[in-house]
Amino acid sequence: MSRRLLSILLVVFLSLHPSLAGKHPTCRLLLSQTLEHIYKVKTASYTLHAAERVNENILKASSQIKLQVTPRKLYLKNNKGIEVLYNEQASKGEALVNPNSFPYINLKLDPYRSIMRNNQHHTIFELGFHHIGSILSNAVKSSEAQFEKWFTYSGLIKFNNKECHKIIFEYPDFKYIKYTVKHKETARSIAHKFGIGEYRIMINNQNISYTDFIREGRVLSIPNVYASKTVIYIDKELLLPVYIKAYDDHGFYESYEFEDLKTNLNFSAKEFEKTYSGYGF
Repeated sequence: MSRRLLSILLVVFLSLHPSLAGKHPTCRLLLSQTLEHIYKVKTASYTLHAAERVNENILKASSQIKLQVTPRKLYLKNNKGIEVLYNEQASKGEALVNPNSFPYINLKLDPYRSIMRNNQHHTIFELGFHHIGSILSNAVKSSEAQFEKWFTYSGLIKFNNKECHKIIFEYPDFKYIKYTVKHKETARSIAHKFGIGEYRIMINNQNISYTDFIREGRVLSIPNVYASKTVIYIDKELLLPVYIKAYDDHGFYESYEFEDLKTNLNFSAKEFEKTYSGYGF
């Protein structure tokens, strides 16, 4: 099922079940509207402030990002000066990387492999909002009739000088479960199947790569949902998530802040070429 169809079905489900609205119908409405707006985003530019728990350390980075959803194109420059350029139509599956350090040459790297995945929860393919939309959809599906218990609308707040709706999702039954690998499954395909993120699959199971097939019949330990608690700020005007903070059984897991967000811009084709003015490739 496509993410677009999943979003539409979720909106229909919420509208056809007024008896489930309970104490917080605004929360349900906001989530359905947010999912609708997520899938309307075709391009975006923003500064992403990320914090992720990696090997019990909190790693932080800020990146300026230009993104086109389909066909996938992106430019990224982080606070260390590292630049990444990816063009689905021209890159043949590889990203062009300017490491801004030794060996001081541009590198062509597979975004799924360990060099670009090292010490990161996600790949460049999860940048933007569609991946967030998938996680939100799975969280709503997991909550089912417990929606009012697990989702809380906490009112309006000021965030980066913008009015935002605050929603809190708490899943008290977060735990690791056993999963038996099917034919031709990878950590990535299993993560997408359950909406749980592949990083925790990797750190909780030995001798697994991000892309190679896992032996059929192997039993893995995987989380049953993405997070035990998630705090989300939704921009009142854009109806897009601009801050997400997730927790698991070890406490803080990750957070992402979208600053100076602009959507559905008309990027020129040259902005996704290495020769574009201001790029350092």
